[in-house]
Amino acid sequence: MDGDILQSAWDGLQIVFSWPYIVYPIVGTLLAMAFALLPGLSGAALMALAIPLTIQWDPIAVMLLFGAFLGGATFMGSVTADLFNIPGRPSNAASLIDGYPLARAGQARTALGCSAAASALGSTFGVVILLLAIPIVRQLLLAFGPAELLLMIVWGLTAIAALSRDALLKGLIAAGLGLTLSFVGLDPQGAAPRFTFTSSFLESGISLVPAFLGLYALAELFALMRNRRPTISRQGHGLGGSVRAGVATVFRHPWLFLRSSAIGTVIGMIPGVGGTVASFVAYGHAVQSSRDDPKFGQGDIRGLLAPEAANDAKDGGALIPTLAFGIPGGTGTAMLLAVLTLHGLEPGREMLGSQLTYVFVLIWSLFLSNWLTSVLGLATISPLARLTTIRSGLLIPALLIIATVGAYLYRGEMLDVATAYACGALGYAMKVGGWPRIPMMIGLVLGALFERNLLLVMRLTELDRLNIFERPASLVLILMIAVVLAYPLVRNFSRRIATEDS
Repeated sequence: MDGDILQSAWDGLQIVFSWPYIVYPIVGTLLAMAFALLPGLSGAALMALAIPLTIQWDPIAVMLLFGAFLGGATFMGSVTADLFNIPGRPSNAASLIDGYPLARAGQARTALGCSAAASALGSTFGVVILLLAIPIVRQLLLAFGPAELLLMIVWGLTAIAALSRDALLKGLIAAGLGLTLSFVGLDPQGAAPRFTFTSSFLESGISLVPAFLGLYALAELFALMRNRRPTISRQGHGLGGSVRAGVATVFRHPWLFLRSSAIGTVIGMIPGVGGTVASFVAYGHAVQSSRDDPKFGQGDIRGLLAPEAANDAKDGGALIPTLAFGIPGGTGTAMLLAVLTLHGLEPGREMLGSQLTYVFVLIWSLFLSNWLTSVLGLATISPLARLTTIRSGLLIPALLIIATVGAYLYRGEMLDVATAYACGALGYAMKVGGWPRIPMMIGLVLGALFERNLLLVMRLTELDRLNIFERPASLVLILMIAVVLAYPLVRNFSRRIATEDS
């Protein structure tokens, strides 16, 4: 089996770099980069537009193109997160916490350099681990049933709430609010409407794209209009920081990079979890493992390095449940499954057996796209960073138009625009009141998966076919949840004792 894997990996690599196949990942990367810079038009939207256009294509060309779509938007999504506090994808949201404060402090080049290096090297880590993990990944995934998935979601939510540091309660409430909003729509069991207020539009639930545009893009634009700051960066003339300093961050903190990449790869292998949880768990690890006086949330470069590395490392791992079991980790892999089905490629034993070369064509295309995006991003950092020095009076109207159009283009519904502006008002109120928006967003993202696994666990428990406390993996996750919740309390208690002693 090991020989088959290596041979398939080599065959796939030769295909990617042969003519004319090399054109597909390059073009796909450029398109994904362009879409990722526009709020609301993510890589998933690009994939949706491309599906009907590629029905008659050769399967290898399709694998190359869609692999590039998966990888090409990641770093560019970090660019908008760092510069404008607008995540190009939900998995880029963790970069907002410290990337945007760095840009506002005039360190945009440093932030983008760190994002580019961590993105490229993180994807390399993920692919290497994937090559080593394929023979044993079936056994690893079989250890995760509905109970473990439910506990993993709870762990992710509590870890994110703990990032609020001195506002743990606010973080937990915000996460609960996000979960509550995710329940808007039809009950998955009986199709009864919940919180719809007799509106047919709300029966399909709150759409993530308009919600994200509101919570981040519009809320930040509202804050800029109120503050009347002349530019996004605090430095009106020139920008501090350097690309070299940002790239060097990875090598100044090698163990944090490796641990974060490992976190991303492992979580990426868990079906249905994806990069959002991976990046936030990696960020939480960076916060909790720091021993000095950190400034997380205020522009600590380690708070950007960790989620960027995890976000790209997860891509290699996320393909395993998608291709082996047909369980997508997110919207992008769901689109990929649709494309595979259209071309007669069924995920499962055959995909990881006789069609393993196709799998590696997809993996190498994603890997190449990640590196190409980072290299091109580094080459254009200066003009990208200068976006933060454009006068707010010119930038805010343009971004308002883009966010509004992006919300409308998502489904062609004016009510999506209304949703975006409503979430924008809520996000602005939370920002002004000191309430964290990140836990709320993650609760909204993971709500459907949380509910589905909760109902399944409850049903299996009623039938006496499941006991969480008899499953070793569940016990480990319960312990991890307890540690995450206890750590901020212990830390605050220790600080209080130290203050009283001094």
